[in-house]
Amino acid sequence: MKDQLQPLLKYPGGKSSELKIISDNLPTDFSNYIEPFVGGGAVFFYLNHDKNFINDKSEELMLLYDYVKNGNRTFFKELDIIINNWDRLGNLADDVNIINLYIKYRSGEELDMETEIKEIVNRQIDETPMFNLRKAVRFETFLSDCLVRKFKLIRKNEDKKDEILDDDRLKENLEAGIKSAYYTYLRDVYNKPAEYNNLSKPRKVAIYLFIREYCFSSMFRFNNKGEFNVPYGGVSYNKKSLRQKKEYYKKRKLKALLKNTELYNEDFYDFVQNIDIQPNDFMFLDPPYDTTFSEYDKNAFGMNDQRRLADYLIDECKCKFMLIIKKTDFINNLYANKGLKIIEVDKNYFVSFKNRNKKKVKHLIIMNY
Repeated sequence: MKDQLQPLLKYPGGKSSELKIISDNLPTDFSNYIEPFVGGGAVFFYLNHDKNFINDKSEELMLLYDYVKNGNRTFFKELDIIINNWDRLGNLADDVNIINLYIKYRSGEELDMETEIKEIVNRQIDETPMFNLRKAVRFETFLSDCLVRKFKLIRKNEDKKDEILDDDRLKENLEAGIKSAYYTYLRDVYNKPAEYNNLSKPRKVAIYLFIREYCFSSMFRFNNKGEFNVPYGGVSYNKKSLRQKKEYYKKRKLKALLKNTELYNEDFYDFVQNIDIQPNDFMFLDPPYDTTFSEYDKNAFGMNDQRRLADYLIDECKCKFMLIIKKTDFINNLYANKGLKIIEVDKNYFVSFKNRNKKKVKHLIIMNY
């Protein structure tokens, strides 16, 4: 095994925590590595194989792989803008004027809080909005409104707990409000690209990477309007930086792996039809799970898709495959008694988002070898 590489981004449902059991059940040898639902690619990076074919239905995800593979300069420039803004906003929480304004608000002093917050924000933020996007809704507006809400929330929690935050915790909470505003602003850009000018694909992918890394518990879910609606991760994300990740993207070993990898952005069936799959190849599959939560994903994978996948694997797949998927009655019926090797393992989820994920579930590891 070569030096282990890490995924390009945090990804919900990633298989990093299950690499041990996956590794224990891998074929002893294979020619090409094939992954139709690559996502964060935990297994792909772990194997660091010599010849790979990877695919995902998400255009932005596969563009990220492509930009890193080819060192797209525009993408890295856009990423630098986000990183620099993030660092600059971190300094805003140390502005003594913001701290003093909250102390006045806490003491009940009569003041025009919204106006004073806007004045502080306008002194701190450059005249041009972030990314030089639309001018109808400037970033300053997001930040001012978010800080007003944060002031009220901090005061409400202090009253509820009968506790006054010390200076360090106050700054920490105010920084979370400031950075939540930036996150919310870029999330709005991602959700409504038509309303923002100059939103190139490299810029959108840089924003996509940012919100994937900073959203709550790396969840990536959409509402019924097709808008990504997961909030900022909170105080614990304040000091997180994408600088190390950007430097990792330029590492020689990572570039060597991606150079030996063909990238696709297609439906899984179209993808496998485009590859000359041979018996000595190996396919790893980590498809979306059988859950109603998939309805909130832009690339929903419903029951009919699960049937298509099972039909392909059982009737058409020419190579060895390993499929990992959450156990449900529907999934179990698709694969049981089909001459496949099935291992059942426990899986614990540390986060249950809006009660849509059970914390303890069963995963099936399904193999044809």
